[in-house]
Amino acid sequence: MSGAGEMGATAPGLVSEPDEAVSVFRRFMELPRYLRVVHGHEALAGTVGEICAQLGFGSVAVASGTGFTRGPAEQLAAALSGEALQVQGNATSDVADLAGAPSLTGSDALVAIGGGRTIDVAKSACERAGRPVIVVPTQLTADGIASPVAVIRGESGAFESRHSRLPIAVAVDMDLVERAPAERARAGLGDLLANPCALRDWRRAAAAGREEEVDDFAALLSQVAADLVYATNVMTLGAGEPAPALLERLLSGLVLSGLAMEIAGSSRPCSGSEHLVSHALDQLHPGTATHGEQVAFGTLLCTLLQGEDWRPARECMAAAGMASALDGFGLTTDEWAAVVRAASATRPGRYTVLDEVELSEDVLRFAIEEVRG
Repeated sequence: MSGAGEMGATAPGLVSEPDEAVSVFRRFMELPRYLRVVHGHEALAGTVGEICAQLGFGSVAVASGTGFTRGPAEQLAAALSGEALQVQGNATSDVADLAGAPSLTGSDALVAIGGGRTIDVAKSACERAGRPVIVVPTQLTADGIASPVAVIRGESGAFESRHSRLPIAVAVDMDLVERAPAERARAGLGDLLANPCALRDWRRAAAAGREEEVDDFAALLSQVAADLVYATNVMTLGAGEPAPALLERLLSGLVLSGLAMEIAGSSRPCSGSEHLVSHALDQLHPGTATHGEQVAFGTLLCTLLQGEDWRPARECMAAAGMASALDGFGLTTDEWAAVVRAASATRPGRYTVLDEVELSEDVLRFAIEEVRG
């Protein structure tokens, strides 16, 4: 976490009486300074250049993936007089390679352009190298756009959520985002639909004494992020051509979720039992679906286990064309029961509804078959 807690400090403007102990908790955090939305390469290059100038960055490197984003990255690097770097994958070794690249260590900052994996590697590499990072997402797949969390494949081959550098700025070329396949936006939608479920788990953990009190402002941002998409007509996404207005709301929601995690000091506002289910699915049935779609199905299941109404989430998923997720990706009821039972072990210490309800065969069979309709 970028913030640090200080206990026993006296707040500015307060004077302690000699016989009075004043204890003030202050937590410091970083927040992005810019969120700029533009259309077209020239506008993107100009905006990123302005941000760099305002932040005093004299030289930057530009990182991208090796596929589609390589071209836009090379154009952006040429416009910024920087060097273009390619991220091969999202493993620990990729983080180390990027963090140690001379063009990064010799620059004032890194601009990361690409999807979730490239951005996560860039944020992790900048955390290690001590460099600021400007994020240019080309897909709206997850809430890591403006979060201090990165998902990296560890040496064991399993995915690990790690603390990373929070972006100092986010610049989005909506022309690039609109070119991304619709399933990328569906993944981002699924990540946002999970927020209310995660918030209920967070409050449950706090009530059980397994977590510090809930940060009200982080919770507010998380809920607002979800409300943005729950209150939006997602039928165009279901048709495979998401409307620009929907994509802009999705972007806003994903950014707000990232900020909620920074304010909370953890991923708690946006990650609960539904994410644990997705992690277990990755372990038992790797490659099943995108993270966001897996989380969406986990949201249905865990919301039911929480005793809450899961139907609004299902209706939104149906309208958005998430048919495979609604069907449970073709896994059997017994396979899903095994996934749910394994979920809590994927992140020991994260207390959720899965630690409170009976995960018997009858309970799980009913829940799984109910949400699948």
